[in-house]
Amino acid sequence: MKRQWIQWRDRLNLPLDRAAGIALGILLLGVGGVLTVGDRTLPQVQQWSWAEQRLSANHDHFLLDFNRTMDWDTVAQQLKITPELPGQGAGLGQRFAYTLDDIPAYGTEYTITLNTATDQPRTARQPARTMVPFTATVRSRDRILAYIGVEGNESGRLVLYNMTRERKQILTPPDLVVTNFSSEAQGDRILFFAFEKGDPDGLSTQQLYRITTAFDRLGDNGPPPGQITRLLDAEQYQNVQFDLAPQSGVVILERVNRQNPADGGLWLLPPEGEAQPLGIQGESFTISPDGQVLAISDRNGVTILPLTATANTREFFPAYEGVIAFDPQDHRVKVMVKPQGDTARSLVLLNAKGRERELLTTAGFILACNFEPRHQTFLYCLQTERLDTEQAILTPFITVINLQTGREVPLVALTDDLNVRMDMAPDGRYLVFDQVIDAANAEETERDRNSTAFPPGSLWILPLPNLLNAPMADTLDPPERLAPGLDPQWLP
Repeated sequence: MKRQWIQWRDRLNLPLDRAAGIALGILLLGVGGVLTVGDRTLPQVQQWSWAEQRLSANHDHFLLDFNRTMDWDTVAQQLKITPELPGQGAGLGQRFAYTLDDIPAYGTEYTITLNTATDQPRTARQPARTMVPFTATVRSRDRILAYIGVEGNESGRLVLYNMTRERKQILTPPDLVVTNFSSEAQGDRILFFAFEKGDPDGLSTQQLYRITTAFDRLGDNGPPPGQITRLLDAEQYQNVQFDLAPQSGVVILERVNRQNPADGGLWLLPPEGEAQPLGIQGESFTISPDGQVLAISDRNGVTILPLTATANTREFFPAYEGVIAFDPQDHRVKVMVKPQGDTARSLVLLNAKGRERELLTTAGFILACNFEPRHQTFLYCLQTERLDTEQAILTPFITVINLQTGREVPLVALTDDLNVRMDMAPDGRYLVFDQVIDAANAEETERDRNSTAFPPGSLWILPLPNLLNAPMADTLDPPERLAPGLDPQWLP
């Protein structure tokens, strides 16, 4: 026994064993100290979910992860966002969630600060500790328009106009004449119809292309702007028109067989894969933003066709003229046009349960409507009426409708060009529309585009107030002219 004790004593006298024993003792003392007096490190933010991101309309909340449980009331009180971005905060565990009441304004840099919030002491004897100050900045996406140029080297070409940085970029080459386009969900690619400049057949030979934009990219990953991929040629089928579901990337096209004009109808082009005929006719159609359903209008009414297994069953609305807009958040909610005899039309809102509510009645036409995305309470529409009952001229104008109260307020009267296009900014703070300066040329738009000579159109922008906090139209600023161009569309 004595011999064993001597052996252990000799081992402890070795330098390595002695150091290990000391380290173990220090570790045990440290653990005991933490258990006795608590963790002395200060509370701090360890992770922020918006770091290294570019904000868009889809960013509706952010998360703050702390290294300990906080006093969430002090976090909510001390959190500051400049410029103001209203929202509601709540904490659970070591995470704080802040949910926005509004969409971030595009072209804006936000600063988030949290300086004097305190943690939640583990025992009543421990004092609350003030956190390490936290400051971070994040930018929203630039405010960018795409349009078809009408002057000089822009004529017939797809142009990007970055309003935030006041920069222009011509995307498409000079040998293509763009006739129609639509942006995909992220804004990094645009689908467009175009025919070759100088082609005597013009529109009948237009092909479908995709082009990269390198839109508002944070890093260097991804293709450079202006890379073109042809998706559909026009050798066997004439490409007449298309509609894109930006959220899913599904494209619906009307195509006609060149050898057999009776062989025409709608085709579906998925994001990946080949175009396939649907076996149905349709000269007036609209696909929902999520790509779930397709609305086809004819003289018999409106048919809603499901395109996915999760969509509703087929629906038919015999008393309606067409779908003017789908709610971007729910394709079951839609705005439709309903004839009222031979001289009037009604704008009707159908909710998710199929219940209809009349919004307005007009003796003219309803050309387009956009849901306002900030609060989903207002609907902006392009409609026409005869301002003078003695004349046959229809005057287009923009109106806003409160979907909760049904109140309608005319905003802006436009020129007599009935080919006007309107688009709502993704953050809901602007409307953009085009106007042909010489109304007589508006009637020749298609012929002019076929010969690559575009009418003298101009783009106009209309700032929109936050109508939840201001009376409708009372604080409306007049529209401003932006640039020569046609068919303006915001990038998302």
